[in-house]
Amino acid sequence: MSTTLDLSPGEHVTLDDAADVRAFRLAGSDVSRDYQVIVQSASEAPGQSVDGCLRVAAERASGNVTPSRPPRLTSAGGELNRDLRRRESWFAREHVLREQEMRELAAVGARPIRSRSRGLDPLADALRPPELGDTLSFRVGVGANLVVNCRNPTMVMGEVRYAGEHFTIVEDLQFHDQPDSDRFSADEFETIGRQLDEVVYPVDVAYFGEPADIDNNGTVFALITAEVNKLTPAGEESVVAGFFLARDLTTRSSCEASNEGEIFYLVGPDPDEDYGSDISLNFANALARSTVAHEFAHLLNAQQRVTLGGGNIFGDREVAWLDEAMAHLAEEIAGLRAAGLGTRENLDLEMLTSSEEQLSIYNHFHIVNQIRLGRFLRGGCPPDPNGPAVTPALGDAAGEDPGGVESLAFRGFAYGFARWLGDQFGASGSGGALPGSREEELFRYLTSGGPAHFKGITNVERTLQAVAGVEMEWEEILSLYLTSLIADDRAPADADPRTQWKTWNLEALFRQLSDSNLGDRCPFTRNFPLTPSRVNVHVATNSSTEFTVNSSTGRYFSLVSSGATPDLIVEVMDPAGANLPGRARAQVTVLRMR
Repeated sequence: MSTTLDLSPGEHVTLDDAADVRAFRLAGSDVSRDYQVIVQSASEAPGQSVDGCLRVAAERASGNVTPSRPPRLTSAGGELNRDLRRRESWFAREHVLREQEMRELAAVGARPIRSRSRGLDPLADALRPPELGDTLSFRVGVGANLVVNCRNPTMVMGEVRYAGEHFTIVEDLQFHDQPDSDRFSADEFETIGRQLDEVVYPVDVAYFGEPADIDNNGTVFALITAEVNKLTPAGEESVVAGFFLARDLTTRSSCEASNEGEIFYLVGPDPDEDYGSDISLNFANALARSTVAHEFAHLLNAQQRVTLGGGNIFGDREVAWLDEAMAHLAEEIAGLRAAGLGTRENLDLEMLTSSEEQLSIYNHFHIVNQIRLGRFLRGGCPPDPNGPAVTPALGDAAGEDPGGVESLAFRGFAYGFARWLGDQFGASGSGGALPGSREEELFRYLTSGGPAHFKGITNVERTLQAVAGVEMEWEEILSLYLTSLIADDRAPADADPRTQWKTWNLEALFRQLSDSNLGDRCPFTRNFPLTPSRVNVHVATNSSTEFTVNSSTGRYFSLVSSGATPDLIVEVMDPAGANLPGRARAQVTVLRMR
């Protein structure tokens, strides 16, 4: 053993040499100490995991110890309120739509429309912006079980209910059979439309690039259609909220169902279950705002790479985890703009809910992201003793969204990473899309992947190099991000600033969520959702804990003494006592908290 760490409060070190990871010493002291130890797999291979064992022994402790397996925690009881549960459930199914669409586009040999070139048969009235009261026709090619079909699309007629500077909202004529009390009023369409125009469009475009306007009509369509409602049968809880289809960016000659334009499909109010599961006016209102912010980011990402960037619709689109990272970030930045807030304000719950209007904005744009992040930190709901380490952070074995409940923690990892990345490497200064920074420059480059359309981890590394002038490999990026999750606003003031979030105060935010009416529901049942396995340190300490860690995640341990701290020998191995396999690209970060 060649490495001894004697850290100051707030100092952290990452060990990545195989011999150092296998065994290292923590220097003792005549005072109490608190170390956070994060055992990581920096593997870039999605869907991969490795089993390991952490042994902590006071230098002079003796005797063998049988590795313990912490008991699986059970839920504290209760569930998130119904609307929140249904909102997050859609994202657990979204991957099915994406996968089926790509299979269908490949089967028909769909060809993308290139930058500002006209399709063969653009949307009705495409040469002029639509006007209030216009009747337009659209093609919807998504059916039961989210099957996407380029052939034999359903034709939908709709009325323009909002015609704004950037967005046009169209209401499916099928909803005209419902009583007026079950539909959005003209004022509600105006309110939603103005928020899309004045909040969502400016920040999404600043962060993710301009839309290509392939139908040459100067607008983006939001089609509220009963065909989306029909995708969620009556009584089903996992509601389909809305989506963007890459199909609409392909030529109609290669995919008959293409609308050859920028369009989103949204669920509409249906409290009486005329077309599917019950959707209240308030629920549909909330979905329209957050869903468009999210799906618009997906559209812009695809257009920067394919329509405007000339890339391949199959091979050059961003990988799932980073695509979703930016789409969930889009929800957050829209919420910040709507509330008149900026980045790098170290926000907590009280700062975002100081009025009824602020509370409404928080519920529309932020709460579901924080549920996902909390699920990642807790290792799911019910919580897993391995915490974040069980999350398929980079997706399933194919690098796709894992779907189901695992998708929620997967998205939590991704959203948190995007926010931390912007905080740390986005340009500072005024004049940005939001007060506090000019981080959008970083994300615009990340969206396109640069001229070579880099993807995933390589895209992150090249973007930092090109935009921030930072040469950093994934191992270091990952260790800083994972350390920030336990250190933000908790480590001593002189801790490495790269281990701190600037936009959110994670410690205060989750403590306040735990104190709120959501506090009896996972992931908010504790003051902070990330709970490292605790090792009590004393002269006879000799403990061993087995764990599992997935690619690009970490297993957290807290080594705490209440009095004098002995020298500690920390060993990381596989359950049989051998070195962790090389494919794990194992590394260990040690942070001294006090």
